[in-house]
Amino acid sequence: MEKFTMPKIAFYVTLRCNLRCKLCAVYAPYYDNPFHPTLTYLKRCIERYFEIVDHVKLFSLSGGEPMLREDLLEIVDEIYKYYDRLDRFEIITNGTIVPSKELIESLSRFGEKLNLLVDDYGSDKSTNAIVVAEKFRLIPNAKVMLRDYYSDNMHCSGWVDYGISKNSRKKSDGEAKVLFAKCSYPQKLDFCTSMVNGKLYSCTQLRRLIELGIIEPEQDEVFDLFDANVTDDNIRSRIKTLYDVEALSACAYCNGICDDSPRHDAAEQIGKWK
Repeated sequence: MEKFTMPKIAFYVTLRCNLRCKLCAVYAPYYDNPFHPTLTYLKRCIERYFEIVDHVKLFSLSGGEPMLREDLLEIVDEIYKYYDRLDRFEIITNGTIVPSKELIESLSRFGEKLNLLVDDYGSDKSTNAIVVAEKFRLIPNAKVMLRDYYSDNMHCSGWVDYGISKNSRKKSDGEAKVLFAKCSYPQKLDFCTSMVNGKLYSCTQLRRLIELGIIEPEQDEVFDLFDANVTDDNIRSRIKTLYDVEALSACAYCNGICDDSPRHDAAEQIGKWK
């Protein structure tokens, strides 16, 4: 049987964050009770993912802020069990929390497969960005990137506003296809497929639109890996069709992330936690 390979997966271990960024791409500040499951559940989700997927080119451990998890070491250890089934393993952090010696040692086992992205929003927000990057650079062969999100030379010229809200205007099918054809997620980044609460979402903005009740989940855009009524082969087949679509249902409401998208200052804070 031909092996099933996915280009990438963003595996969310939490949607809690210690920053409250207005244009957060995963909407972390907008949850009263952000997704933050048990270690046992996350281990089962990782296991289940690799029951469906034989190989993934990029496995990105994401948040929220993943370093907020006190059990992050155990999560990394679990992912390492699948070392031979991934090309790259990545962690993205906002540069606020310094990794422990034990976490650095665990990450070191990934060697040249390791990507570590430290987003620096300036010393008033990313208070330990330089220190975190220096710690990560102690790992032999790891690719470490300290991304500048505060100077005049901001990474990708800043953030975009996806325009997702309860008041999002629905575009025509033609407009949705035009957006899809120029959005970086499907055209440059092999989609932004993410796993949250046992489900694969073809786009983060799709997930948010479903949560807001604006659109209904469609079986070829959202894949419940724990649905006992669907076979593994059926899930694989449905995921494969994703890469041939002309648009997602979310494209009718989203501004996308395109070369010509207006850019905004990153990490503008919207207030304190309740």
